[in-house]
Amino acid sequence: MDMSERKLQILQAIILNYLETAEPVGSRTISRRFLMDLSSATIRNEMSDLEEMGLIEQPHTSAGRVPSSKGYRLYVDQLMKRDTVDDQQVGILMNLLKDKTVQLDSLLREIGDLLATLTKYTTVVTMPQLKRSKLKHLQLMPLDEHSAILVLVTDGNIVRNHVIPLQHPMDSRSLYRISDVLNQELSGLSVAQMDLPLIQKIKRELNVDSEVMESLLDAISDTLQHADDGDVFTSGTTNILSFPEFSDIARARSLMEFLSQKDQILHLISTEEKTSGPGLKIRIGTENQIEQLHDCSIVTANYRYGDRTIGTISVVGPMRMDYQKVVSALEGLMQDFPDLFFTGSGHNAITQEDTNGRET
Repeated sequence: MDMSERKLQILQAIILNYLETAEPVGSRTISRRFLMDLSSATIRNEMSDLEEMGLIEQPHTSAGRVPSSKGYRLYVDQLMKRDTVDDQQVGILMNLLKDKTVQLDSLLREIGDLLATLTKYTTVVTMPQLKRSKLKHLQLMPLDEHSAILVLVTDGNIVRNHVIPLQHPMDSRSLYRISDVLNQELSGLSVAQMDLPLIQKIKRELNVDSEVMESLLDAISDTLQHADDGDVFTSGTTNILSFPEFSDIARARSLMEFLSQKDQILHLISTEEKTSGPGLKIRIGTENQIEQLHDCSIVTANYRYGDRTIGTISVVGPMRMDYQKVVSALEGLMQDFPDLFFTGSGHNAITQEDTNGRET
């Protein structure tokens, strides 16, 4: 069956009205609000064709129709207009971060909260995945007589700090020497490349207390490996419950249970990351492999450093999502993302707390 221009107009009218009202749409409403030059009878005939094509469906015994997941897909791919990027909203976050050093987890939480507020949906943000990260630079600095701070910078300009216990007091010159040797030997390497012969060579060259050396190597390994465990932040989790689609308690509970399970979210997001390019990925209804998400749509953006994807930002809402608003918000954020995170100058470095809660 051909998809005529008139059918496309009627489908778009049904979707736009349903996005606004959450009520099944009848031919009279479409004629009155959108296509006044068409009679209700003509619209009903076209709606019958759209239903046969699987683009709309009739809920229960209602006389109106609602979009199907297939209908939403056609709308997103062909009919949806791109809103202009709201530079003012993105600028709010930019101004908060300007000329400040911000902990990575706090910054990502702010982004998730902002998107949840702007879109009125639920946002899911994953921490950067650093499994393939390489050591860019490190520096040891004295903290007190019994400890020093080790500052580690990855090739993604992400900074992590560790407190290193000292068996004996060490002055700044001694710590600088250790830093210099470690930088010469380990800079540009991943954990997998830091093999035993190299570690033994460093130990012989430095000739420091074995416990100090082990603490340094453990901190380096932890920085490059542990972050790969991944972390997930959700914001506006209860926003989605305000939509009538989730007034059913069982359906709402199922979705809330999924959003509370970090492992399931990470698995879902990692799948999105592998199948998505640099643009946005939109999954609608049953396109989501997770059963709890069959009544939802997810818009996911991969955020990148250079040519590498390091994490994702997703917006989760009902299939009756305002796709234009969500896509506009994410595209605006992605447009300014490099400036938000990685200035490359070191003046806006992203830090994560060390295990003792200290931060440089």
